[in-house]
Amino acid sequence: MLGLVLGGLAVSAVSLAGCLGALCENAFLLRCFSGGVLAFLVLEAVVGALVVALWGRLQDGLEHVLRLAITHYQDDPDLCFLIDQVQLGLQCCGADSYQDWQQNLYFNCSSPGVQACSLPASCCIDPWEGGASVNDQCGFGALGLDEDAAQRVVHLEGCSPPLLRWLHSNIRTLGCYAIGVVLVQGVELLLAIQLVRALTVHKGAAGSGGLSTGTPPSVQSSAKLVVGRPTAGTKDPAGVWGCRPPLPSQGRCQSNLPGCLGTHALDPQATSAY
Repeated sequence: MLGLVLGGLAVSAVSLAGCLGALCENAFLLRCFSGGVLAFLVLEAVVGALVVALWGRLQDGLEHVLRLAITHYQDDPDLCFLIDQVQLGLQCCGADSYQDWQQNLYFNCSSPGVQACSLPASCCIDPWEGGASVNDQCGFGALGLDEDAAQRVVHLEGCSPPLLRWLHSNIRTLGCYAIGVVLVQGVELLLAIQLVRALTVHKGAAGSGGLSTGTPPSVQSSAKLVVGRPTAGTKDPAGVWGCRPPLPSQGRCQSNLPGCLGTHALDPQATSAY
């Protein structure tokens, strides 16, 4: 149970990093999300390879695992819940038969406790007995009955054969589900990588754009002096507009002086008069 809790926390943390990274456009959180998804993919690949390689041994060891779980039934509440759900869902009792519960210290007929020669309520054919809740005492004394009497109260077949049949009949569904999860995680990883690249390119373009469009103050002041031209009735002291006072109408100033409009040949008379 602790492993499931830790796994759920890890998945939640990775998902939160991905959501915040996408909303806030944070490249660091997106990289954390990508790393977490990649780690999940590697772990799933390793588990899948082990299941395929050890499938035969897993089937052979299933009955042994069930017997071990029956022995420690009362030791772990999570294990108790899991065994009850398997027995209720598959309508079975024990590993190979209902007599396997003799291996449990509390249900053994030689036990001094009140549960001696009894079975869990999940072994009963009708654990609710018409009520809204499970009757925990429906299996009391069932191990002390013969098979004809016990089969009217509890399930006699063990859980190993029906569990194997369930696995064989649903192996394709489980495989398709696993492949679907891997594909979804792969798409998420690719989208996160593309978003990180887009954010990196956008930041680089913004930085280079700021450097290229920036104009030094000295250049801006010079531009103002070059573009400026006095209007009619306005004094133009030298050094403010950067050009001489207007010449007589017979001539024009040279275009290489700041503030002048065009290039024209100067009238010699006007130049001498000036």
